[in-house]
Amino acid sequence: MKHPKMLSLMMASVIAVTGVIPAVGVCAAAKGDIDSSGVITADDLAMLQDHVLGKKALTEAQAKLVDINGDGAVDAHDMAELRKLILATDRVLDFQKDINRLDENSFKDELKQLAADKGDVVVTSTKELKAELSKYFTAEVINNLLTKYDDKFFEESVLLLKPMYYDAAKYGGSPAIQKLSCGCDSSYAGVYTPGPTVDIGLNIRKEHDYNSESLGIIPAGAKFNVTYGSTGWAHVTYNGISGYVNMNFVTKVSSTAPVAQTPKAGQTLSIDSVKCSGGKVTVTAREVVSTTDKFVPAEVAQVIVPKKEYYAEEAKWNVATSTTTTTTTTTTTTTTTACPYPLAQARLNVIGKDLKKAFNDAASITYYGHTADMPQDDKTTMEWYADYGFKNRKGNCYVMAAMFCEMAKLLGYDAHMISGQVPLAKGGYGPHSWVEVTINGTLYVCDPDFQNETKKNGYMIQYRQSGTWMYQKISVMS
Repeated sequence: MKHPKMLSLMMASVIAVTGVIPAVGVCAAAKGDIDSSGVITADDLAMLQDHVLGKKALTEAQAKLVDINGDGAVDAHDMAELRKLILATDRVLDFQKDINRLDENSFKDELKQLAADKGDVVVTSTKELKAELSKYFTAEVINNLLTKYDDKFFEESVLLLKPMYYDAAKYGGSPAIQKLSCGCDSSYAGVYTPGPTVDIGLNIRKEHDYNSESLGIIPAGAKFNVTYGSTGWAHVTYNGISGYVNMNFVTKVSSTAPVAQTPKAGQTLSIDSVKCSGGKVTVTAREVVSTTDKFVPAEVAQVIVPKKEYYAEEAKWNVATSTTTTTTTTTTTTTTTACPYPLAQARLNVIGKDLKKAFNDAASITYYGHTADMPQDDKTTMEWYADYGFKNRKGNCYVMAAMFCEMAKLLGYDAHMISGQVPLAKGGYGPHSWVEVTINGTLYVCDPDFQNETKKNGYMIQYRQSGTWMYQKISVMS
């Protein structure tokens, strides 16, 4: 329902917006290159942000370079445009690297299914780090890395992860003996027959216990395969029946067991560079084989990039294989991903790929809060609300926020749909939704409904800003 909300009357510092006056006699320079380094970087964005926040003013010549949208003012809109310019500028990123080499007790079987060119992931919080590593590694490995990469780390850095598995046979060694939790292992694998004392048949038991139920009989003289075994019991499948036979009553005919042997070669990733091109980050690494390093079957490769240098939302690892540290073969894999928000993408194609245009478009729909088909809480997904708005061009605050959030994400911004509440003019609180956008470490509130209802600016405002609503955040919906 649409209720009048209470405007915040708190005092707020006023940030002066500098008008841009063309400088006389200034040499031509690239838009956005404030520090005249020849390339647009995070340093330029930091200088612009300090100017907008009133911390350190730009010179007249510098201000001219950062009126990106050409509206005659230097403000938060230019920060958004400069960020997009940085994304579009090819550059080499500063980075730190770390490799955790792990033994066979440190990872799950799922890691063995991971191809060398898959598994790239960008991690920006401890929650994301735990979620990604839990797919492949034990709790001990995860806890060690969570200690290293805590909340304070993620305030300033982005982590690019690559879990790797190395097949022992590929690196000059025989397949390792596999051990099961029941105590059986693959060293007993082979072809067997019931022993000479078995005259009627050999029972296939349900459990590792001669008192357990018999599932079937292996006739005397018949041959059968054992996959795992011990001095007491063996895992068998005979005529479609899987169970266990007593090893005291079998004779081995031939062996298919692997020979326990330490692989002759070790290997690891050598990380060479981290580059940004076309708004995406690429990590170039080599899978280096060495005859001197100890063999380990798995590792976690980590690349640390300062958050202010990163901006992009995905990383691609190009992993090449080399037989020595000096031989490199480059392999490039192209992955095509379907657009996650097709209706939002279609709308951007109509109005133009611009953040402020996306905001104004979401704020311009007809307010519609009919509760019969318009829920107003955080139990409905962002996608549902956004699709409703794009299809019907009407909706409540949740619909407006969802529409803008989807379009902002498609434009490459760190945007999140928020569910919360604001004070009502009649007293109490009412449910409300808005969007948080983080640019170069600064959090902004974008509230299309505020602009829709009050006809005041709801774009790139801040919490507790005078003349806005008193936002109380409850949950993040996206």
